[in-house]
Amino acid sequence: MKLQYKITALIFVILLIVGISGAAVMLNFQKRAALSQFEKSALTLAEALHDSLTHDMLDANQAHILDAVERISAGSIINEVVIYSSAQKIYASGELDEIGQTRNDAELALALASGKTVSRTENRYGYPEVCIILPVLTKPECHACHDPNLQILGAIEVGLDRGPLDAQIWHQTLIMGLIAGVTFVTIGGALSFMFRSAVVHPLSKLTLSTRRIAQGDFNARADVKTKDEVGILASTFNEMADRVQQYANALEDSKSELEQRVDERTVQLKKMAISRGQLLGRLISAQEEERRRIARELHDEAGQALTMIMMDLARAIDTLPREAIEAREKLSKSRSLAAQTLADLRKMIYDLRPEALDQLGLVPALRSYAKSRLEAQNIETRLHSVGLNERLSPQIETTLFRVIQEAITNSIRHSNASKVSIEVVAKESEITATVIDNGKGFNVDAALQAPDSWGLRGVQERVAVVGGQLNIESGAGRGTIIRVRIPLGTV
Repeated sequence: MKLQYKITALIFVILLIVGISGAAVMLNFQKRAALSQFEKSALTLAEALHDSLTHDMLDANQAHILDAVERISAGSIINEVVIYSSAQKIYASGELDEIGQTRNDAELALALASGKTVSRTENRYGYPEVCIILPVLTKPECHACHDPNLQILGAIEVGLDRGPLDAQIWHQTLIMGLIAGVTFVTIGGALSFMFRSAVVHPLSKLTLSTRRIAQGDFNARADVKTKDEVGILASTFNEMADRVQQYANALEDSKSELEQRVDERTVQLKKMAISRGQLLGRLISAQEEERRRIARELHDEAGQALTMIMMDLARAIDTLPREAIEAREKLSKSRSLAAQTLADLRKMIYDLRPEALDQLGLVPALRSYAKSRLEAQNIETRLHSVGLNERLSPQIETTLFRVIQEAITNSIRHSNASKVSIEVVAKESEITATVIDNGKGFNVDAALQAPDSWGLRGVQERVAVVGGQLNIESGAGRGTIIRVRIPLGTV
């Protein structure tokens, strides 16, 4: 998305948020003010009704009271007028069928208990309304007929229809939304036009000049005459372009000299590469010899020691009395741990230097390694060899084994493969080894450049030492093919 569209969208979003927030606050304020005025009107009506019916209440003239309540209830915005006794019993109401009923109402109970006016909002008779509950307090002239200790005789409830109020608020909302929309479009359009004129067009010129310089036209300059931040940026860009042109001329002058130095350095690097290959070959040979020595020592010393420990633990278990159940269990666990440690040690010895490789050759060593690693993970394995009737040189056998070992390890750890195929083919001039799995694959270039990719880089170095070539083909969801070719007779 272009910058101008991003800024324009940001401006409109900000205006929209501000407009909606402001309109919401104003509407909420108006709604609260209108609702408060509505409650005051209901309270005024309740007080007027209380004052006008005071004489009828003292005379217990229920007929006059019912007539007055019915006439007031007939008002256009009046939903209900109800007069309660102190026991929450309906004494008079615009709905005649309610007279004599007792209403269990929390707000009514609160008004009768506290003697204070209570307001509430509810839906009654299918209409939203605002209700005011006005307690009727005992006056001195009431003592002749009522208990002087009774402070509250009852309550008057007046409910006003909120429908017209809600309709008025909705009408105001539509008007404010229309005004806000027009204002939003007008201000947003003006700001967008100003932004395009002041920023986008100068930046477009600056971008065009930048592309021309990137394509090699060092004479390109940004033609922006403004004195604002964009103009300062264009001026700075032009100064930078002048320096780039000077540097380009200086680089052109030194090109021939640099090429000569590169040629000389190339010759030196070739010599260093030859020396490096020789040193790397010696290092790999020394590494394999050290692996062989460590594996032999682990087998002869640590392996035998663990075997003796297991035998001693077995004898100790046999000599314990049958009632020493806890001791027998602990010794059995120790023997199992020693057996597991011995198995792990043998795997480590096999990874360091498989004995089968030295004694039997490449194919038996690969078959043993594949069985112990791949088949143990329930991975279907296929091993096929052609032309390996005679032993190869130790260096080539070791190189091929390490390459295939690394491929198998990666298949188990990273590829989630279910099938692995290994093929070794020997011809008169070369030997080829191919490992194919049906795993999830990976990005070869990224893996080779990763700082922790020692395995792949290590096999590359091994193959290069014996004059071979390593090719890795893989990709997401395509599995992996690792193929190595080594010429025979070079080592």
